Amino acid sequence: MTKIAVMMSTYNGEKYLKEQIDSILEQEKVEIYLYIRDDGSNDGTIEIINDFISNNKNIKLFKGENLGVGNSFMELLYLTPGSYEYYAFSDQDDIWCSNKLSKAIDVLESDRNILLYASNQELVDCNGNKLGMRYSHDEVIPLIPEAEFQINRISGCTFVFTNRLQGILYNPDRRPSYELLLNRMHDVWVANVAALYNGIYYDNNSYVKYRQHETNVVGAYSEGIVYDIKSKIKKLHNKSTRKGRSFLAHELCKCFPDKTKMHPIIDCCKENLKIKDKIYLIKNGKALIKFTRESYVGLVVKICMNLY
Repeated sequence: MTKIAVMMSTYNGEKYLKEQIDSILEQEKVEIYLYIRDDGSNDGTIEIINDFISNNKNIKLFKGENLGVGNSFMELLYLTPGSYEYYAFSDQDDIWCSNKLSKAIDVLESDRNILLYASNQELVDCNGNKLGMRYSHDEVIPLIPEAEFQINRISGCTFVFTNRLQGILYNPDRRPSYELLLNRMHDVWVANVAALYNGIYYDNNSYVKYRQHETNVVGAYSEGIVYDIKSKIKKLHNKSTRKGRSFLAHELCKCFPDKTKMHPIIDCCKENLKIKDKIYLIKNGKALIKFTRESYVGLVVKICMNLY
């Protein structure tokens, strides 16, 4: 039976945690090893996890200081042994269909060039009632490096990836900085790395119920020109979120110079944008917005105001 390491970061997740762990342990056709890193919870999360551990030898808990979601997940990846055939990320508050992992593994085993499997999500409310799909079944999700660099539209809670990708991510010379993961989530980094290797597969079907509630760290993607304007105003007031794409490009080029040099849009953003870089991005702006939900004017403003 295929052995798979499931990596979950928890933080004050007592309300929905038991239902999610139950759904992970009930996965079909796989042998589950659940690794949990608690990011400094002060509710009943640890007690719930310890109750599961007392009845399941394949669950391991790491307790740590509060690092934030992105850093906590990547720290957990570094703590998890590199001996498994496949790896998966898990949120603390979703519900997995029993065939979630087996469906992903079928895809990964069908083509050894695929490093990362991701899927659609069924949105549910706090009680698990269906709200609809995140993306329509006929929607095309672009997966090339330029697209992932612009905006990540695939979610870490659906990720299942190979031992090969785990090894690339684990390599100390290819790890993102702590600061980047305060600005960008772990799944943004993982998706961008997989895209540089042309190794992402996206499934329009969903095998995860993605719970939407008041304490979501990240919910379903908001869209529209109002959201676009509000997000830019927010960045103006919060310097830690400014120049997010340039920051990401800098880290990708530092860790994967051999890959990023083949993608000029990423490579030109690795340092503070010079006039020639801004002109290049603006000239390619109409191509870039095909990957995002922002307007061309909004993109130009972002580039000119050093918010890119």
